[in-house]
Amino acid sequence: MSVLTRTLFVAADAADKDLVLQWAGEGKLPCFQRLLSEAAWGTTANPPGLYVGAVWPSFATGASPAWHHRYCFNQLRPGTYETPRFGPADMGVEPFWNVLGRAGKRLAVLDISKTPLSSAPNVTHVVDWGTHDPEDEGFLTLPPQLAAEITRRFGRDPVGICDGTRRTAADFAALRDKLIARTRTKTELILHFLNQGGWDGVLASFSETHCAGHHFWHLHDPSHPRHDSRIVAALGSPLLDVYRAVDEGIGRVLEAAGPDASKIVLASHGMGPHYEATFMLHLILERLERDRPAAKSAFISARGVWQALVPASVRGRLFKDLRRKMKRDHRAQPFFQVPNNDPFGAVQVNLAGREPDGCVRPGEEYEALCRSLAGDFLALVNTRTGRPAVSAVHRSTELYPGQDASAFPDLLIEWNREAPLDSVESPKTGRIDAVYRGCRTGDHRAEGLFFMTGAGVRTGRTDLPVSVTDFAPTLAELAGSSFAAPDGRSLLPALRSGRRV
Repeated sequence: MSVLTRTLFVAADAADKDLVLQWAGEGKLPCFQRLLSEAAWGTTANPPGLYVGAVWPSFATGASPAWHHRYCFNQLRPGTYETPRFGPADMGVEPFWNVLGRAGKRLAVLDISKTPLSSAPNVTHVVDWGTHDPEDEGFLTLPPQLAAEITRRFGRDPVGICDGTRRTAADFAALRDKLIARTRTKTELILHFLNQGGWDGVLASFSETHCAGHHFWHLHDPSHPRHDSRIVAALGSPLLDVYRAVDEGIGRVLEAAGPDASKIVLASHGMGPHYEATFMLHLILERLERDRPAAKSAFISARGVWQALVPASVRGRLFKDLRRKMKRDHRAQPFFQVPNNDPFGAVQVNLAGREPDGCVRPGEEYEALCRSLAGDFLALVNTRTGRPAVSAVHRSTELYPGQDASAFPDLLIEWNREAPLDSVESPKTGRIDAVYRGCRTGDHRAEGLFFMTGAGVRTGRTDLPVSVTDFAPTLAELAGSSFAAPDGRSLLPALRSGRRV
């Protein structure tokens, strides 16, 4: 009997490792429960500070964002103050399946997020049929005519963009039901390709755990400020319902691959409560800028003229208008917020010679400002708890030493996420209160979880340090080829020997 596929990779996108382990241990996720006893398994690390937008590009390329350059949906364009959309086609390293396809390996790549449409021979590619946060280009396939066939057989994505305001049990039930329906259809889509047989590798992802984590976390977590016991009484746990559906889908796909296939299952990165202050970072930076000696003197003088010349009845409206315009124009600011995903706030210094109107001199002035800002953020206190609001302040050049981090924000602010962050204070900033109005109640944590069977791999938990960049060369080797990943290395030698590192 022929093997349907030589290698199978299947992901539960942003399925939280702690929930997977807890619910598997309780028997609620039988597929993951079996993997705990039958597979080699352990935790995975993702690109620090930039992981939310870089997980899947790093998986696909075997490279950190210092090589492929992608970390957010909008990014500061080097040498400008512009933050245009950054799409998968803008990445600086190509996915490993392109290299394997040109080497003659036959691969099916199904809904792996944030990756460009392949043009390589021997690669069947489905992009954004049903993923979390699809790209602007939408549903694409290689070959192009495959899109019509998939639509005819499986229909269109029943979920679409999952972000949106939901207040009632019916609202959340509707999203849960659509996510479960998409999980079941995605399972059939994967099985359709898997059953064609003759693949060197099939790679697929379920993104429903990602959407569910963002929008059901407050229903899962009784301590969350938005927890609603009435909705929980009506629905139970919609988060668990979606995890169960994905667990069932992964189990069916693993079984269909056959006993001789090598298999990897990845819970890519985690989820927890959406306790970050990135939404109010611009307010913190305004206070810190105002506190600088030169700015403070100018502010006091300007305030006197402002109050003398402008009636109080119109000052508020004009000030809001002025601040909105100033937020779009960073040329006169010594530092400013730039896009990153919410778990890490991002700050850029307006550096002379790098930014068009840079006002901070390179060398000691730049270094002193970075040190000062780091200290200012570490001094912030969460007024709810009296505890630090910031866990750490990272320099991109220190997180990615020896690599090109020039396109990254200068400072990455790691928020202390032990409690909600909507009110902070420090001697420099005073107290700042804000209201988070976003619809997401859960957001990402850095660690992932992987399972691997076959290819002589020993079973049981491993403490081998595994990076998301390691899967590209590992999957290439399992497919009978090789891939020279910029950062990753194959896991097979260590997992086959059972070596503990």
